[in-house]
Amino acid sequence: MMKPLLYLLLLSCLFYACRNEIKNEVDQSRVGKIKSVLILGNSIVQHGPRPEIGWNHNWGMAASAMDSDFVHRLISAIRHADATVKVRFTNIAGFETHYTSFDLAQLDSLKDPDLLIMRIGENVNGEMVRDSNFIYYYDSLINYLDPQHHAVRLIVDGFLQNPSVNKLVCQYAVDHKFPFISITDLSEDSTNTAKGKFSNLGVALHPSDKGMRLIEERIWIYISNYF
Repeated sequence: MMKPLLYLLLLSCLFYACRNEIKNEVDQSRVGKIKSVLILGNSIVQHGPRPEIGWNHNWGMAASAMDSDFVHRLISAIRHADATVKVRFTNIAGFETHYTSFDLAQLDSLKDPDLLIMRIGENVNGEMVRDSNFIYYYDSLINYLDPQHHAVRLIVDGFLQNPSVNKLVCQYAVDHKFPFISITDLSEDSTNTAKGKFSNLGVALHPSDKGMRLIEERIWIYISNYF
């Protein structure tokens, strides 16, 4: 049996190899035609108040203000480029933890975006993703929301280290020739997290304002080509 450390090192090497295959080409036929954006994520996208863990707000967890989380920073940048674009976002942490039984119909109102940004991964059980065929359900979710294959589909990995999941979503992007943005390295710098700002470790591991800004900047570098 492979030792855990060796396994993680192997996954890390495979992940870097996967990232090197990414081209992130812009679909010129879609430039200037993006009028609706959908961002799917977890608590980094949006989390309601939970006073028992020291979180009292309703935006991307650990950001100091609503306009400091990466979603609202993206919304600001998009609207500055084109005020007519509609941006929607939602927390689908329930999919991450129960993807084999998640009811996709609850997302019906979010169907058919022009740009779909998938930014999940932290809450997926990395030890189960292969046996439970996680990527099949990941793909099913995307195709359910974009049944006509009309959208620009942008894949973003997890902020936190979850090597087996991040490798799978990276390889998924490569296999389908979808643009891919990696942000997982940002969490290696503690100043990009909210450590020291919250007593609850779960909250503190989320991106700080700086981390949120860097996430937004990496995504914006690519999607700005469409506006």
